[in-house]
Amino acid sequence: MYERAYYRCASCGDGWFPTDDEFGVETRKSPGAREVVALVGAVQPFEGDARLLRRTTGLNLSASTIRRTTEAVGTDVAARRAAGETFGPNRPWNWHADAAGRRVGYVGLDATGVRQQGPGGEKRDGRMPWVATVFNPVPRHRHEGGGRRRRRLWEARYVSGLMELPEIGGQLRRECRAVGLDRADVVVALTDGGAGLEDGLLDAVAGLAREVEFVLDFWHVADRLREFGKALVENEDDRRDRVTNWCHELKHAGGEALLATLDSLDLAAANAATVEEHRLLTGYLRKNLHRTDYPRYLANGWQIGSGVVESACKGVVAERLKGRGMRWREPGTTALCQLRALYKSQPDLWTHYWQRNQAP
Repeated sequence: MYERAYYRCASCGDGWFPTDDEFGVETRKSPGAREVVALVGAVQPFEGDARLLRRTTGLNLSASTIRRTTEAVGTDVAARRAAGETFGPNRPWNWHADAAGRRVGYVGLDATGVRQQGPGGEKRDGRMPWVATVFNPVPRHRHEGGGRRRRRLWEARYVSGLMELPEIGGQLRRECRAVGLDRADVVVALTDGGAGLEDGLLDAVAGLAREVEFVLDFWHVADRLREFGKALVENEDDRRDRVTNWCHELKHAGGEALLATLDSLDLAAANAATVEEHRLLTGYLRKNLHRTDYPRYLANGWQIGSGVVESACKGVVAERLKGRGMRWREPGTTALCQLRALYKSQPDLWTHYWQRNQAP
């Protein structure tokens, strides 16, 4: 506890403690309390934060104060990343080797929708913040053989927010450089085939990767096969068998073999909707054939599903920003996305930010 002078403007009524700036205290919150407030605000809705803080720390702050503090910290994280900073030590990861002994690194990129709010609480069209990641999963071949499968653990870094594709690619590139992606022999880039994702990842790893392999998320293709199966086959058991056979062929023979099977289907008696579903599915496969050599990917022990990226969209964005009734302004969207991306990344990044890069 310390005493300090308080100054109040007679015209506007605002007041402040000048000594607080000197000591690094903002709105009566010490740097340690600021971290706790930002952490709680990043984890759950602001309205519930006030009760949680009172019960766990004794801090009696309003939901609006928690929101302002959380968004201010998130804005600082976003600004520092936009300016070219990374958090945590620049220490190369020990990239896991695949079945052929090559060190393999992974990158992924996707976007997910967040509802937006305009001035006066008016609804606005949703926006799609990016989520990008570099990660180091345990290879598939390490889990082969008998016995209980161990839980897969990996190192991961995330960046996220509302920005143009080149900007999120640039931020991902800096994270890749910080963890020594250039030391990997192969970089596997996983996406669901969305427009621009492959180009964005290629730009992110250009000059860092010795070899880049683009892999289409297997489960995304499987979902499309199930949707087409619903249109083509009425009987549920027959449909399940048909889709299972298609997925088996895709995994063990590859995309070209599956495409040949789909092209050989007799659709003479099919309705227009089924024919259109077939056209969309086969067009999707043709566009992504260069990323569907699943037998080779599996033989190498590589990941064939973008589960880490999909999980990041949920864990970084959806769990906090897509709750019931939630709407966000654009600055708050990026602030929370980047703050949660920092929180969800390997733990030493969050610690490093607060120890050495704490916002003033």
